[in-house]
Amino acid sequence: MDRPRRALRCNSERHSVVIELSVDAMLEKLVSVFGGVEMAGIGNRWGRWSLSVVLAALALVGCISALTGTPMPESAPTLSPISTRIVSATPTSVPLPTPTPFPTVAPTVKPLPVELTRGPYLQSVTQTGVTVDWTTDVPCVSQVDYGETDQYGLTASNSTPVTRHVVALTGLKPYTHVHYRVTVDNQPLSEDAVFRTAPPPDQASFRFVVYGDTRSDPVAHQKVVNSILTLSPDFLLHTGDFVQDGLVAEGWTTFFSVERKLLSQSPLYGVLGNHERESPIYFDVFHFPGNERWYSFDYGNLHLVALQMDSQGGFNANSEQARWLASDLAQTRQPWKIVFFHVPPYSSGEHRGDEQIRAALEPILIKYHVDLVFNGHDHDYERLMTKGVVYIVSGGGGAPLYRQTLTEPASAYFTNTYHSVLVQVNGLQINIAGVRTDGARFDEFALRKTSPDAPAEVVK
Repeated sequence: MDRPRRALRCNSERHSVVIELSVDAMLEKLVSVFGGVEMAGIGNRWGRWSLSVVLAALALVGCISALTGTPMPESAPTLSPISTRIVSATPTSVPLPTPTPFPTVAPTVKPLPVELTRGPYLQSVTQTGVTVDWTTDVPCVSQVDYGETDQYGLTASNSTPVTRHVVALTGLKPYTHVHYRVTVDNQPLSEDAVFRTAPPPDQASFRFVVYGDTRSDPVAHQKVVNSILTLSPDFLLHTGDFVQDGLVAEGWTTFFSVERKLLSQSPLYGVLGNHERESPIYFDVFHFPGNERWYSFDYGNLHLVALQMDSQGGFNANSEQARWLASDLAQTRQPWKIVFFHVPPYSSGEHRGDEQIRAALEPILIKYHVDLVFNGHDHDYERLMTKGVVYIVSGGGGAPLYRQTLTEPASAYFTNTYHSVLVQVNGLQINIAGVRTDGARFDEFALRKTSPDAPAEVVK
């Protein structure tokens, strides 16, 4: 019976060579070559395995000779049973392995050791400046980069490390867009935001938004805020009741979280509501003019007055606040006079109008030709007109809505919906509209003067 044959294949770029080996022939040749070498055990299993190793070595030598053309040494025995057969002379190309690139590691940015916990937000805007407020989790230096482009170019800072930051930006141009951001160690702590400085008295056109009673329901509050953002107001008036309980810090955290984007670009002016409870937190987070309870400021051709009517201010005809109000209104020469406070003297909502406030305040408003009054407290929208003064209740900023419980004789429009009030000033005409959370407008009307000293007329 024929023994199996073994084949050894060798490849190079020049040839492919097969060396075929007959084991029996190799055994016979080895015996004849080496003569006296004992081959008796070559037939057993281990002998044949050893022979395979020898044959492989000899075949490899023959393979190398065939591939390179180098003759075998003369002293080497000729193994005639080994037949060499070239099966392919076609050059072959062996692809080189693709080198594995070193992994690219993105540079890591070391996180700032400081985090914003509130703000930044804007207050007390003037023709040439504004106040920027924010809070951090740990004390650090206060710094604001600002300028007319997002390249900034100006810096205002306070070198004392604090957690409650208040920085005034000055040297600005009237009614100009200003970019700003707060930083720590020259690294941005907030994103770029843009606001507008106040206009001069002869500014013909600008807008602001009135809203209030933002307490209790952050979801409804957020919808109102989102709607206001689409209106791009130059500044904001808040009619009070920012939070459910002014003494609870968490409520203020929620308020500033909901209003973060809006307050970063529109300066806020507000008044105390009964739910603020004259909390120290209110006076800490806000920086309004004057004593912060009642104050006034000019914006363009408007004179605006904030009062404390929160059921705790003790307003009466002889109070300090009433005397201050009469003096303030007597001194202004602005063509438009607007007053805002929390508890309304007239209302058809569940709280109804406050008769004590009406008796003490209305004579002053009429004497000094106040054109427009904004209130909150009742969670609805209502427009009333009496004795030459227009009253608007705007308390639909997020608190539970109230129904109409009666109809004031002075009432011209009532609806209980979440909303804000858009006020567009165009010289001697002011256009006013309620704005629902879906952007729909309602009760659109205008106040118009024929001259700066003339009384305003309502135009539908």
